[in-house]
Amino acid sequence: MTIDTDAIVEPSGWFAVQMRYAYLAGEAEVVTLVEDRVVLVDGSDEEAALGRAVEIAPEYEDDYETDDGEAGSIRFEGIVAIKELDDPPTAGAEVWHEFMTPDASRPSLGDDGEPLPPVYPEEMAFPRARDD
Repeated sequence: MTIDTDAIVEPSGWFAVQMRYAYLAGEAEVVTLVEDRVVLVDGSDEEAALGRAVEIAPEYEDDYETDDGEAGSIRFEGIVAIKELDDPPTAGAEVWHEFMTPDASRPSLGDDGEPLPPVYPEEMAFPRARDD
């Protein structure tokens, strides 16, 4: 069997962009929480998609009040990662993936080489098919 290495891959025109937001509270604007959000953006290439993501990032910024009554704000920190979708988004389309090792003695690493965070809260983690 011969693999055609010259095959043309048509771009989908869609990208999943992981954006980081900081939750700031109090007059000193202490970071109390960091949130990563993955949003879909369209673009002819990665550069255009990044530009589009930076344009829409402020839409997710907001002001809020903490449980203690302090003023807080959600502020865009930057782009963490971007991945092009293989196909345009439709119901059931994959928009993000990470490769992980099944061997517990070898920690799974993210695209940045850092260990992947555990799934929290634990009750939200689906049991593996082989777990009883």
